[in-house]
Amino acid sequence: MSVLSTIKKRFSPYSFDKTNVSFEDIESAFEAARWAPSGYNNQPWRFVYTSRNHNNFEKMLSFPVEANRKWMKDCGGIAVILAKTQSDYNGQLDPSAQYCCGLAVGQMLVEISALGLHSHQIGGFNSKELAAFLGLPDSVIPMAMMAVGRTSEEPSKDRKREPLKVLVLR
Repeated sequence: MSVLSTIKKRFSPYSFDKTNVSFEDIESAFEAARWAPSGYNNQPWRFVYTSRNHNNFEKMLSFPVEANRKWMKDCGGIAVILAKTQSDYNGQLDPSAQYCCGLAVGQMLVEISALGLHSHQIGGFNSKELAAFLGLPDSVIPMAMMAVGRTSEEPSKDRKREPLKVLVLR
């Protein structure tokens, strides 16, 4: 039961078809994230999801930089990916919080692809203004934003990945 074919078909489109993607449409993607491994089972990932039909959709579009906003405006929903950096285990800084957050999002991306949807994550956004809008404590940091939706765009024919011999030392 390999998921490799689903992983290989995933790509990050720059165009979406403006159809709404409700929370219910991608709830299983958040469930996939929920089951990710984490140090001391701290589960430091948190998400905010706003569908295209939600009142806050336009507000969420105000945080990406202009270059990202241009194509994100047509997506079906926007997820904000947050990392809770204070450990529930000992109240100290959780040095693996961001890493664990990435694991959760990786699982989420596989499920989004399996659902026949697409996503595109961005780091180009105003994290301070977004954190203020969301009323986040200092211990919860915005890691990324993710556009989710449907697209007719095809992946680039020349997608490149480093060969395993470069990535894995043996």
